[in-house]
Amino acid sequence: MSDNHQPAQQRRQGSIAGIGIRILASLYDGIILLGIAILLVGLPITLSIEVLGATPPKWLQYLLFMSVAYAYFVGFWVKGGATTGMRPWKLMVAMNGTGDPLTWTVASVRFAIMMTTWLTLAMTLWYIRSNDTGHFLFFIAATIPAVSLIVMLLSKERAALQDIISGSGMFRVSS
Repeated sequence: MSDNHQPAQQRRQGSIAGIGIRILASLYDGIILLGIAILLVGLPITLSIEVLGATPPKWLQYLLFMSVAYAYFVGFWVKGGATTGMRPWKLMVAMNGTGDPLTWTVASVRFAIMMTTWLTLAMTLWYIRSNDTGHFLFFIAATIPAVSLIVMLLSKERAALQDIISGSGMFRVSS
């Protein structure tokens, strides 16, 4: 046994997190991330526009936001197993089967898939709101979150796409 693995008897015991509690934690994390993004991305961009008269390119703005989101999710998952939005409901992410903490690589894969799902869900809602559901991209955007939700509903483990692809899972832990 390597030094970075806890003995099985010292690991927290948990059960698979349900869909509803995962959605609540995601909403909570979304609100927290919005506040952090306003402070770390929106404020500097606004200041650069107001003080310097220069608007950063959109790609840079998006890159800054994604960097903040990456640091928030991946940092919390790797260092503590749970984001701030997961803690009130005693949720944690861990490797399936072993319960080991996520590595930076696994957490990065999980983040990439989760962000793809969230962004395509946002795109789907935007197309619905703008009454442009006949657009080809609407079908593509709607497919990814729909598949993730269907997989969650049909799988015994209630696993989303990011769980399956990264080999990790979200668990409700005791204490």
